[in-house]
Amino acid sequence: MSTPHCRRVACALTTAAALTLTAGCGLGENRDEPQPADRTASTAPAPKGAVTRDEAKALLAAYLAANNRANATQGTSKSPSSQARKLLATVEGGQLLEQSIADYTTWHTQTVKEQKEYTRPFYYVHPAVYAPAGEHWFAIQATVDRTGWTALIIFDQVEGKGWRNVATVALGSKKSDRLPSPIATDSAGLATAVNPTTRSGRLAPNQVADAFTDFFATGGTGAGQALSRSASTDQALKVYKDRNKGPDSRAATKRFEPGDARHQQIYALKLRDGSTLAVVPSAHDQFYELKKEYILRAKIIPNEEEAVFNPAKRIAVIDEFQGMLLAHLPTSGKPTILSHEYRMVDSQ
Repeated sequence: MSTPHCRRVACALTTAAALTLTAGCGLGENRDEPQPADRTASTAPAPKGAVTRDEAKALLAAYLAANNRANATQGTSKSPSSQARKLLATVEGGQLLEQSIADYTTWHTQTVKEQKEYTRPFYYVHPAVYAPAGEHWFAIQATVDRTGWTALIIFDQVEGKGWRNVATVALGSKKSDRLPSPIATDSAGLATAVNPTTRSGRLAPNQVADAFTDFFATGGTGAGQALSRSASTDQALKVYKDRNKGPDSRAATKRFEPGDARHQQIYALKLRDGSTLAVVPSAHDQFYELKKEYILRAKIIPNEEEAVFNPAKRIAVIDEFQGMLLAHLPTSGKPTILSHEYRMVDSQ
């Protein structure tokens, strides 16, 4: 992956260390012998997170080492590197891997400056670990040392292959942005996961993606009305408003439709003020189509990035964008999209 916000797109990282660790330790068992009358009663085990803080930090360090090496390997090639892709797949998964693969696939379309920036090693500093009690995943909040962006990083077990970084999202649209409220933890230091179907304010986490993609599809006149305005919604709205500007608009039109995220898992945490912070997968498709009167006498020439997937001239170009959102859902009122990140992963 690139560091947060290095290559945000809204429409238009020796061998890898094995990411396998044992589950985190919980509180010690109560070894007091129960009284005879209580022998049928059972004591519930103390809740614990998927990993300890030290284990989480070790996973983060292993991820960074492998990710930086994969990026460096890709940087030595002008075309997609299967070696870099295989290495990255040992430490990344989910929507994040989809985006990283897209970066590698379209590598030659990046400028020399962009490629140089992408392959520069980066590290996370001041990591704070948030492992929800009883869950199979955990989050880390950390700052990228060379850029100053603060990110929320999600690790999860992927298809029995071990731990993978499945999502990395910036806390906001500016380097100085912070979460609306700190992530809540209990006396044992464990975070609290929120069910994706649990409503907080106007929406539940599993309704956020549809609301955001509505800004691409309708300008926010449908489901998007449930969201408050933010830098992310403003950018999506601009894409919608500018969709048919330019000299080619006389012959072709552009529209957007909600798509299906390739990986559906939502990760949500409770904040200290009772609100919810959610990392949500998101996808949309961009349709660029000739008007009926031009179909028999014109073709659309795909741009350089689209041509990587399909170089043929055609009457319609359909681009698939896969991404992630970081959303804040207050206890009342409209949710806010704190940041968004998309990559074109296919074009036909």
